[in-house]
Amino acid sequence: MALCRHRIACRPAVRTKLCCRTPAGGISRRPPIKKFLPNTIHLSWGFGTLGTVMMINSLTSLYLFFLVGIIGMAPALAGALIFASKIFDVVSDPVMGWISDRTNTRWGRRRPYLFGSSFLCAASMVMLFNLPSFESSFAQAAYVEFLLLFFALALTTFNVPYLAMPAEMTDSYSERSTIMSYRALFLVLGTFTGTAIAGLIAGRLGGDEAAYSTVGWFLAAIAFFAMMTCVVGTRKARFVNNLKAVKVPLKDQVRFFLVNKPFMVLGGVKIVQFLQLAAGGTSTFFFFVQVLQKGEQALFPFGIAYMSASLLSIRPWVMLINRFGKKEIFMFGLVLQSLAFLSWALATPAEPDWLLYLRAAALGGTISGIVICGQSMVLDVIEYDRRLSGMNREGVASAAFSFLEKTMYAAGPLLIGGLLSVYGFDNSLPRDAAQPESALFAITLGMAWIPGLCSLAMFVGLLFYDLNEQKIAQTPDKAQQI
Repeated sequence: MALCRHRIACRPAVRTKLCCRTPAGGISRRPPIKKFLPNTIHLSWGFGTLGTVMMINSLTSLYLFFLVGIIGMAPALAGALIFASKIFDVVSDPVMGWISDRTNTRWGRRRPYLFGSSFLCAASMVMLFNLPSFESSFAQAAYVEFLLLFFALALTTFNVPYLAMPAEMTDSYSERSTIMSYRALFLVLGTFTGTAIAGLIAGRLGGDEAAYSTVGWFLAAIAFFAMMTCVVGTRKARFVNNLKAVKVPLKDQVRFFLVNKPFMVLGGVKIVQFLQLAAGGTSTFFFFVQVLQKGEQALFPFGIAYMSASLLSIRPWVMLINRFGKKEIFMFGLVLQSLAFLSWALATPAEPDWLLYLRAAALGGTISGIVICGQSMVLDVIEYDRRLSGMNREGVASAAFSFLEKTMYAAGPLLIGGLLSVYGFDNSLPRDAAQPESALFAITLGMAWIPGLCSLAMFVGLLFYDLNEQKIAQTPDKAQQI
């Protein structure tokens, strides 16, 4: 273990003339990385996405259906409970980012929280799908809300430090796309697990409350395995420790974010993107059961087509990004995605299965490129913020995007639950019974029209994004001037 000029032991993986010394919230003297990190670190970090995305998707797409179709809760109430739990993230996300930025351990600033929260995340999945019986609907709603708050806290404790890690792991503009290609890989796997496999298990076991109890245990096991793999596999990744507090007034911290135009523009794009994914995900189970009349099991072959197209397209998307640029490929992917989403408005129970799988492949093939571009651009704006402000705030910046993600994912059930109530969805009917045409229209709105229009809105937003590799390189690094 080498000693730097500050008499601090630096990790062997980053032996250099500069150490990892980074005062809390301030100076960021980060040792440059001349070569890409080992693929094993990329892969191990990506495993964390499997756990977080699976949890988020199960809450968005599965839990509203569970509360409404299995437990018998009113759609608007169920959607409101899920959304209300995310108000807690207004406080918990930035606080978690602030805490992790100021943590100093031999494991780094982030990994201790990943380790502890892995247990909490697994426990929350089990409890959410194993509800006791209640005599009053009020007591039932209060208990569900308590579990949702516990779920939100557990996920925040893992997700915020987790999303901050890549900004420490590398300074390379191009490697950020490589790292995020692994996030795209596991995002697809997490979505597939939280929807298609969970739906297959629930359907094969009878689609009743006991079946969803088994689903909860299954999701908990996968989440714990994925998160612990991330913790263990990133032990040799570069990290930056904080050793001396530097007080920066809150108004100045906010000002640095506000003058970072790319940060603000990308934040707006992300709001729309997360709402799009949440609306589509929340509608999926309802769409397959009510509109297509195929049942939860049909999500499995659909998920296979979606996942296969996503995985096969990752490498081509990375090549296109490196050739034409992140913003340009992001916008190209959004046009294709909009067409794929809008095609669901034409779907009927009588159409052949191959057309269903074609739509799945179209969505899967576009989502990979969009995720790689979007997540890599998040790292770019964080690096740009560090150069502008001279402050090492990966945790706080990542918390902002994490809050947007979880809030808009919760807004999906709120929106779709409200639409179902307004358009006459009858939760007293058996889950596979025919619903009124107005309710089917509301489901189609969530599956096709809202996501498709969101893609077009994101396209317009990206017209105002102007950050690229050259602009980052030409921005004076205030941290290195201290």
